Amino acid sequence: MKSSRWHLRGAMIAVGLVGLTACGVGSQESDDTAATTTAVTPATTAPDSAAADTTPPESAPADTASVETTADSQVTATTENPMLADAIDIDAAIEASRGEAKLVVYGNPNADQWAPLLAAFNAKYPWIQVETFDLGGAEAFQRYLSEEATGSPTADVIVNTDGAGWLDLVERGKVADYVDPELANMPLEDAVLAPGVYAMSYDPLVAVFNTLAFPLDEQPTTLAELAAMAPELSGKIGTVNVTNANAGLGTFGYIDEYGEEGWAVLEQLGPHSGAEDGGGALLGKLQSGEYVASFFAGGALRTLIDTTETGELLNYRYFPDATTLPARGVGVTTAAASPNAAQVLVNFILSEEGQTAMCDGGFTPYREGIDCPTGMPAIDAAVGADNAILVHYPEDLAEQQAVIQERWNAAFGY
Repeated sequence: MKSSRWHLRGAMIAVGLVGLTACGVGSQESDDTAATTTAVTPATTAPDSAAADTTPPESAPADTASVETTADSQVTATTENPMLADAIDIDAAIEASRGEAKLVVYGNPNADQWAPLLAAFNAKYPWIQVETFDLGGAEAFQRYLSEEATGSPTADVIVNTDGAGWLDLVERGKVADYVDPELANMPLEDAVLAPGVYAMSYDPLVAVFNTLAFPLDEQPTTLAELAAMAPELSGKIGTVNVTNANAGLGTFGYIDEYGEEGWAVLEQLGPHSGAEDGGGALLGKLQSGEYVASFFAGGALRTLIDTTETGELLNYRYFPDATTLPARGVGVTTAAASPNAAQVLVNFILSEEGQTAMCDGGFTPYREGIDCPTGMPAIDAAVGADNAILVHYPEDLAEQQAVIQERWNAAFGY
């Protein structure tokens, strides 16, 4: 598993630092075409969870030795990850959340994506009422900043793939910087995107095809192959505009990994491809046959294709040379009216139970040991463990994306 990451973050974690020099807001738009408000009703089903390996060391001959071994392990863990020593008391936050009002979330997942995760969350914390607003990209951050500035009620939690927007919000001091105890069980280099911003999921960009117009045995298996076929498919290939937060971050990861080789592929595709503002419009044109092939489509389409009749018409592929997984960040705002409930939600999202539940909503859990047919192991198996690219939030992300957008616009005729 490759990573396009902020290279200074590992060093900062190692010494327990919390400062960050961030960048300005990028120009990404929401993943979705409309903003809606959704009240979530708890479901009656709860997700399965994988059991942790608690087998004691065979070399511990007595209780005293076991205690000493455990103590040594804890000291080692704290030494290696000093930031974990400052983790919040999640039990205290859970208790305090009982006295708070509803929890408001601004995020780019839609209601169907949220439903399985929030059903499991509400089953565990039934007193926390969650209200989600379908907002993504720059819109979520702009709305929050406007409401916060006027003292109006606003989001307690933001979920967003707009990495540059997150870094700007951190620089403004609008993200609550705290350490979640679940980080002890997570890969820190992937879980911590910026101070107070954690990775909810890493959702891949995929290729989607209309199987009636483009049979399986004729479909390309790499992005380079699709680019070579572009002249004969001119006008029939679709993608998502690089100004979209999800597609923009994924494109950054692709170019960061492949450089000029990647640009050669995109510039071969550009003159023959159409670009949509979001996944909804792209899906509609694939279903109608206006597009027969697409690339850098949002991974949420996987669940739609796998579980509905849409799969009778469309199929998706992971391209070994172009599977980027943009980080979907989640954080608690400093203006949160329900800060404890917000921390409880983030803690649940990072937990084994939460990462398992989100799989049913089409998210891609990255915590090890999660049983998910579209999780990291399945993606690695499809493209090769060294080919999937996790995309983080490097400090100069906004500047790099501005350069990419200008060249992308020239390639795709915008």
